[in-house]
Amino acid sequence: MSVLKKVDALRLLEVNNVPDNVLEHCLSVSALATKIAHRIKNNGHEVDTEFVETAGLLHDIGRARTHGIRHGVEGAAMLKDYPEYARVCERHIGGGIGRDEAERLGLPPKDYFPETLEEKIICYADKLMHGTEENALDETLKKFAKRLGADHPSIGRIRELAREMRSLMGE
Repeated sequence: MSVLKKVDALRLLEVNNVPDNVLEHCLSVSALATKIAHRIKNNGHEVDTEFVETAGLLHDIGRARTHGIRHGVEGAAMLKDYPEYARVCERHIGGGIGRDEAERLGLPPKDYFPETLEEKIICYADKLMHGTEENALDETLKKFAKRLGADHPSIGRIRELAREMRSLMGE
């Protein structure tokens, strides 16, 4: 695994001209994800908190190219030399996306579900962060329902992700 440090991630965001509002969001997601990672670690679970902090910074690097659903795939392409970080970019969208849904959305046909604990933590933190403001889970779910419809599968995925994260934190 090629390990990036926080300074490396910030430099990658800068040289790729990530917009200021996206940079601020990335900083906020990274901070929340790191806080969650420490809570999980303090509850007796193995988690790479440094990776969470750095990958949290990079999760939306693809927004330098597009703000659409493809930003995860674009970010992964931008980080192709760092596969663990690239997977975070791909897998943080909508609480995860299955192959059929990905094809309908015009993404390369494969599953985009967060798999590692670190990927799940970043995905969860991203779902709770609206810009630089942390939202309660209910508020996040309302926003997704308004945008995608109340029965959209991402809502159930986000609920399940929240349940898992809260359990790991001992809540």
